[in-house]
Amino acid sequence: MQQLREDLGGLAGTPVTDDQLRASIAVYNENRKAIRELYAYRAEKPWQAPTSELYLVLRAGCVLPPEEHTALVRSYLAAARQETRPQRDNARVVLTGSFCEQPPLSLIKSIEMAGCYVVDDDFQLIQSWLLDEVPVAGDPLQELSKAFLHRSTSTSSKYDARKEDKGKFLLQQIRDRGAEGVVFAAPSFCDPALLERPMLQEILASHKIPYTAFKYAENTGQMAPIREQAGTFADSIKLWSAA
Repeated sequence: MQQLREDLGGLAGTPVTDDQLRASIAVYNENRKAIRELYAYRAEKPWQAPTSELYLVLRAGCVLPPEEHTALVRSYLAAARQETRPQRDNARVVLTGSFCEQPPLSLIKSIEMAGCYVVDDDFQLIQSWLLDEVPVAGDPLQELSKAFLHRSTSTSSKYDARKEDKGKFLLQQIRDRGAEGVVFAAPSFCDPALLERPMLQEILASHKIPYTAFKYAENTGQMAPIREQAGTFADSIKLWSAA
């Protein structure tokens, strides 16, 4: 990180100071806070903040300055709260595995149209990578390092030697969001997600949590099979929960 800091300072023609880093940390703390509020509201009322809309708001953060993106997130939240949308008897699911290649919007819409409310996901993981605020006091590189190592999202792309913690983060997502099942949606050839999937599926099976899985490509045009699979999965959840 120090090498990166020096390289960026060289490109800018002036060193990057600790105070500049602290100011940036504060800006991104506020951005992550707004995104956490958006995710919490979506989990509470997924019909009011459809994931197909939330996803577009997140993607805007790739091209907007963080201050503008924070304002956009909060503006969307305020608008969503004022809407009155019909609530359906959809299955509440966590969608996971899509962190390394963003899915086409049509895939998310297909899952929603099939009867699923996505109440948590790993889209745009960079925006929710750190789970809480990074302290703005002290050494900024040290604080960023500690946040990454000890207070960051669990994902198959991050090495963790503690085997007993495998699946703990996913189970916590399910509990916190009130999910009824898990949809594994990984890009084709995404080895981290595809190699971890069987281990996570085994953990879900041991906890009697239903799941389904498929692969996709960013340029996928035909969504009918995915919609049918997601629809069958949603129906089975409703049948099991009714039983």
